[in-house]
This record gives sequence, C-alpha cells and structure tokens, in this order.
Amino acid sequence: MDIDVAFGKRTPLPLTPALSRREREKDKMKGTLEQLNISPGGMPKLPILGAHVSVDGVSGDWQNNRKYHGGPDRAICLFSVELYDELRREGVSMEPGSVGENFSTRGIDLQSLQKGDRLKIGQCVIELTDIRVPCGNLNKWDPNLLQMIKGRSGWVAKVVEEGNVKPGDEIELLTGQTKVER
Repeated sequence: MDIDVAFGKRTPLPLTPALSRREREKDKMKGTLEQLNISPGGMPKLPILGAHVSVDGVSGDWQNNRKYHGGPDRAICLFSVELYDELRREGVSMEPGSVGENFSTRGIDLQSLQKGDRLKIGQCVIELTDIRVPCGNLNKWDPNLLQMIKGRSGWVAKVVEEGNVKPGDEIELLTGQTKVER
C-alpha cells in the first residue's frame, strides 16, 4: 500500500513490472551510423555511401592480416565519433575510419555496451563478440595512440542478420536479445 497523495488516504497503487536498468535507458541506447568504411586492406578505411553486410563483413572490405583481423566473429569493427572527439581534445586529430573501423557511430555509448549485445543497424543485426584489441599499427597516427585508446577502443562483432546499411541509418540496441556468456 502507498499513500494516494491526491486524497490523503492509503490505497493500493497499480503494480507495474519492474524494468531493468537497460530497458529504462533504451532511448539512450540509440544512435546513428555516422560513416560506413571499407579498405582493400589496412588503415585508414574510407567512407562509402552504402553496402551489403554479410557474415564476411562489409562488401568491399578486406584486412591484410586475417590472423588477427576479420573473420566471422570479427566481421565488423565499431568506433564512435565521440571517441574521435575525445582523442582530438587529447591532441590526436583523426577522421572517422582512421583506426580501421567499418562502422563509425554517433550517439550510442559504446562503452556502456556488453559482449553479446545485439544492435540493429539499417537492415542488418550484429552481435558484439569482443572489445576491440588495439593494433600496434595505430601508433602510425601518434606514438602514444595505442596506449591512449586502451579501455575505449570500440568493439568487434559478428553479423547475425545480413542486410544493407548506409550512413544515417539508426542504430538500436535490441533489448532482450543479449546473449549471456557464462
């Protein structure tokens, strides 16, 4: 029982299902695909106007070192323009695509996501498989960059549902779609 403030008496208030913190913050878990990037191998990846995303990654994209980059569980790499902005404030100025990501995001807090989270981007759905391990080649932009982005290096993901994507597509966290790792 709770007090009904309007009438000053005790009346039962209707029960509402408790929402998880992530469900309450769902609106904060939306963003935009700012830039879609590919390269024939290496960095930077350059912007394109749209592409099909398959289990192999973004059409037209390739990685030089397939032992450490690419593959089914690392088909997509994500990094945010907000992280680029942070680096710029710290003295390292780079454009989206510079660190080798396929999806340059805006508005979704990549650091609050978890392994197993699923994101719908355009017509495709990806599942975050791991925090991106920064590559030593990043230091070509700045000798301290590798150290600077540890702990905020973005994500790699596998493609769960293939589809077309383009800059401007909404990014949405699919609640209830999180795969729990044990």
